[in-house]
Amino acid sequence: MPSTIRKGSRGPDVTLCQTCLNDHNYQCDVDGIFGSGTEAQVKAFQNASNLAPDGVVGQHTWNKLLQVDDVIEPPSAEEILAHAVSLGYETWDTVNRLWLFGIRSPTRDSNAFDDLLGCIWVDEYGIRQVVYWPGTTDPGLYWLLHPSRSEGCAILVEGQYLDTWTIDLHGGKYEALCQRAKEVSVYRDDTLDDKLDLDKGTIMTGWFGINIHAATQVEGAESTVVDRWSAGCQVHATDSGFDQMMNLAYMQRDQGRTTFSYALMDQWW
Repeated sequence: MPSTIRKGSRGPDVTLCQTCLNDHNYQCDVDGIFGSGTEAQVKAFQNASNLAPDGVVGQHTWNKLLQVDDVIEPPSAEEILAHAVSLGYETWDTVNRLWLFGIRSPTRDSNAFDDLLGCIWVDEYGIRQVVYWPGTTDPGLYWLLHPSRSEGCAILVEGQYLDTWTIDLHGGKYEALCQRAKEVSVYRDDTLDDKLDLDKGTIMTGWFGINIHAATQVEGAESTVVDRWSAGCQVHATDSGFDQMMNLAYMQRDQGRTTFSYALMDQWW
């Protein structure tokens, strides 16, 4: 997948974008420079494709430009759990106990909701269920460029975090899964650019407010640019995905288990 590009970008990915726009009858100069003319055509294309017309060419816009099906078949619940076991993670078959997970895309360009969030659980009939949601496991560009700590912006380290989140108010505004029960480990990215640096030498462990929350709570909406929505949190791109996760969380809480575990893995397929 090409990188995320926007006004001011230059290079072969911009050239590809301009070529695709022309192929879709959105005429612009093919010069490798993302200027106002290219931005206007990108917005027009996004609007016609039922995408947010923000002028930023991320995964969903690339999929439409390249005529790639947005639906990428994820691995099955059994495949995910088998991979988790190979990593040394715990799994369980306890009825209505959630096995929440995130799968980090191999791309290291920031600002796109190009990761996969999901949940596996065994329902009251003993049947294993799985759901998948679009999201990000990485911070957005704003916080990479303007980190809140001198050490750099937080990026959650891959691993399994057992009984670490509880239902609480995210930012004092709405209920989400908040890091209240245990510490987590994060990389610290202090390079002040749009690349995600996963430098093991920067790992810190502590209480960093790495919550699992929503980028939008507008019914039927989907966010396409991360930007300020994540300073290291795990964030849903859609309100429907977040609402489904929270309904599952309430189900687990009603069964008497009030802490939630989360496994973050790199994409392996």
